[in-house]
Amino acid sequence: MIKTFKFTAVPGTQLSPHISKHYPIDWTGKHYLMQEKKGDRYVGNIRHYTVSNCMAADAYAEYCKALESHIGVAKGQTEKIYRMDQSLITVRPSTDFSLTLKVYWEAKGFSARMFESSAAKDNSVWLAKGPMGKSLGVKRSGQHLAFAAGTGAITFMDLSAYVARFVMGEMDEKESSQIDDDFKFTYYVTYYNEE
Repeated sequence: MIKTFKFTAVPGTQLSPHISKHYPIDWTGKHYLMQEKKGDRYVGNIRHYTVSNCMAADAYAEYCKALESHIGVAKGQTEKIYRMDQSLITVRPSTDFSLTLKVYWEAKGFSARMFESSAAKDNSVWLAKGPMGKSLGVKRSGQHLAFAAGTGAITFMDLSAYVARFVMGEMDEKESSQIDDDFKFTYYVTYYNEE
């Protein structure tokens, strides 16, 4: 089972100004460090989870509507293009962020605890540090090749969404200038089963 979780700041605190619902293309592949906090102690394992802002419920719904409308126009089924909510694809501080996790029940580790906490609605507190890391190293031009399996695909979701928005014309001039005409992204992904 895979689920996207939404995180907000603990009451009386605020998220880092570096946390945004959208990042420039050269930030794709960055991650958060996560750990549970109980009182004054941090407990359990520390885990890395890749930023995948396009998987947040509000952004995902916008991407689906835009893609479906563009496909409808291409097939001659509709004349109107749905335009995405620009606040979801603007680089600015956010009051929340989302991470997509797959549960590994047998391991009884961090992801299982996250799913249990969500189901119990126990208001657990989680340390989130980030976004951090080197990113995927996406360049302005040339061939970019990615191979992924299972949840490894999450690493490339924001890059895939970026390319989709470029193709759909859902970018302002500044953002679309981050890649050249010879930019190409080839993505091979496989899954063990449909889950």
